[in-house]
Amino acid sequence: MNPKSQIRAAIADTLKLKNDFLITGHGNPDGDSLGSMCALGIGLRQLGKRVTMLSTDGVPDLYKFLPGSCNIVTAVPEGITCDVAITVDCDGLERVGDALDAVRSCGTLIEIDHHPGTKRSTPLALVDSSAASTAEVLLPVMQAAGINITSDIASCLLTAIMTDTGSFRYTNVRASTLRAAADLMDAGASTSKIVQQVYEARSFASVKLTGLALATLQRTAHGRIAYASITQEQLAQAGASDAETEGIPNSVRSIRGVRVGILFREAPDGKTRVSLRSRDGYDVSKVAKLFGGGGHPMASGCTVDKPLSEAQDIVIDAVRKCMGF
Repeated sequence: MNPKSQIRAAIADTLKLKNDFLITGHGNPDGDSLGSMCALGIGLRQLGKRVTMLSTDGVPDLYKFLPGSCNIVTAVPEGITCDVAITVDCDGLERVGDALDAVRSCGTLIEIDHHPGTKRSTPLALVDSSAASTAEVLLPVMQAAGINITSDIASCLLTAIMTDTGSFRYTNVRASTLRAAADLMDAGASTSKIVQQVYEARSFASVKLTGLALATLQRTAHGRIAYASITQEQLAQAGASDAETEGIPNSVRSIRGVRVGILFREAPDGKTRVSLRSRDGYDVSKVAKLFGGGGHPMASGCTVDKPLSEAQDIVIDAVRKCMGF
C-alpha cells in the first residue's frame, strides 16, 4: 500500500470511528469547496454522524442549489463541540479564515485538498496535486468509508469538478477526471442541470455588475495583463453582492493575447480583494502567496491591505516580476 493509500485508509477509518465532525473550506468559497463540503456532510450523516458544516462567508446564491447547502452555518452554534475537523480545498490552515479557532478546538484534524506546494503538519493530510479538484480526492475516501454515493452526493461532487475545470475546458482535466465525472453521472448527477444552475441562472444584478466591471477594463502596455475593478459604489449601483463577481475574472482573462487577467474588488473595510486568472502555464498562485493568499496555478486570490488604486499598482508590478513580463 503506497503512502497516499495508507492515509486514505486512515481517514476512512476515522470517518467510521468518530462521531462529531466539523467540516469547513476556504474563505470566499467556490464550487469545489462548497460541493466537497456538502457531499461529505451528507455522507457522514448517512453514517449516523453528527456534522457541523461551517462557511464563515456563507453560501453565495449561485451555489444554494447544492443539496445540503441549507445546513451550512456561518458560526459554530453555542454548545456544539466536535471531535474531528475536516478542511476541504484549503491550501493551508490559514485559508480557513475566521473558522481557524473552531478548527483548532478539535482534537483531530483531517485535510483533503488538491493544491500543490503547501507543507502540511497533520499526519491525516490527503493531497493530490495532480487532481483537477478536491472532489476527485474526496470521492475514493467516501467510498472507502462505506458511504453510498447517492444522487445528491454525486451532484455536489460533480458540481465541484465542473466548476474547478471550467466545465472540463481547463488544462487540469485528466482522463481520471472524466472517469470520476462519468461515475457521478451514473450515480444520478446531471451535467446539464449543473451548467444551468452555475452558468445560466445569473441574477439581473450579477449581469449588470459584469457590465460595470468590464467598463473599467484596461491592459498593460505589452497587452499580457488585463484588469478590471469593482468599487463599493458599483456594487450598490448594480444592487449586487461581492459573491456575484464570480465569472468576471475569467472574462478578463479571455481577451486574445492576455496571459493574466485580474479583477480588483474594493472591500467595505478599505482593503482590496484580488482575483487572478492565467493561461499558458503562468502560475498566478505565486503572486497570491506574496499577499497571504493562495489557490491554483491558473486561478488564485488574495486580499491586499491597501486601497483599490494602490493595490492595482502593487499587484500588477508583482505579476510583471513573477511572470517575467
